[in-house]
Amino acid sequence: MPAHNLYSNDSPQMLTPQHEEYKTSYDNLIDEFAKPFTANSNHQTFAVEPPSHRRGTSFPFNKSISSKQSDDTSHEPLSNVSYPPLPVKDSETESIWRRFLPESLACRLYIVTVLVETTIDLAIEGELLLRLRARADKDTNEITSRKMPVYLSIFALAHVFQLAMAVDAVYARNTLQFLCLAVFNALFLVYAVIQIGEVREALSNAAGVGSVPIDVLTTIIPIVIAICEVAYIGLGWKIYHEFGWKVYKFLGADRNIKRMYANYQVYECLVKFDVFFWVGFSVQFIWLVLQKNDWEYYVTCAALPLSIILLVEGHLAARHENKWMMATFMSGCIGAMIYFIYKVSTSEF
Repeated sequence: MPAHNLYSNDSPQMLTPQHEEYKTSYDNLIDEFAKPFTANSNHQTFAVEPPSHRRGTSFPFNKSISSKQSDDTSHEPLSNVSYPPLPVKDSETESIWRRFLPESLACRLYIVTVLVETTIDLAIEGELLLRLRARADKDTNEITSRKMPVYLSIFALAHVFQLAMAVDAVYARNTLQFLCLAVFNALFLVYAVIQIGEVREALSNAAGVGSVPIDVLTTIIPIVIAICEVAYIGLGWKIYHEFGWKVYKFLGADRNIKRMYANYQVYECLVKFDVFFWVGFSVQFIWLVLQKNDWEYYVTCAALPLSIILLVEGHLAARHENKWMMATFMSGCIGAMIYFIYKVSTSEF
């Protein structure tokens, strides 16, 4: 049969090839030279077995995980896990001592510098107070008996407050607070220089516990403060870069969040420093201005602890984002500002 008649066109039923009637010429060659398959020595057959181990899910969806199991690196199935695993908080793994005094060399040197300055200045201020007390028994001068002990006590209290603020700045990683502490210590230097003439005039020949002359004692204080001020500026710059990177990793690159966090730092610094300035003002006002037979004396004594509570409330209001507490704090601040302006304008120190 010709090749073009492979398919029959007579009817639809005849559309299949007719293998029985058609056979190509090369089929004879295949039948002649083809041999059946026989196994030889080079032929091997391998049986592929299914794998006996299949890895399951890492975290079952119906169980919870614990901090101890999260540290386990074994591949044993966890009996009490959940997905996703809860992150381990820093407060659980970081000790309190490491939080207040981290591994940063700059932070540790900063705390040590504040501690050394506070120790030296408090020792000298204590010596000056003892000499003032010994001199006040023989001298009736009001400056020596009344005012100078109050001024020295506030100056000593300022050093203790500075130490507490330095530790808090390291703990809270408040970069702005380091800048405020540098300015605060610079005010110490100005006050110490002004204090030299007044102390020498009040304690010209007074004797104390030690035999160090009064001129030497009054000169040591500004020198120590000036040296520490240089250290605060250098260490503060180093700490600013260290904490700046940590804060960036914590906040991210969102400018709005960074702006809100900067406003929060400014607010916290104002609230914390208000504690010292309000206490210093109240102490001077109670001991140097008001008299015990005046009704404002008792009102100011009662307002001092209430004002501190108000400042603590302002801190908690910002920390917990409580609008009612913040409104109460702002109302109290407005009332305190009005009272402060009134007393400053009508009183003579």
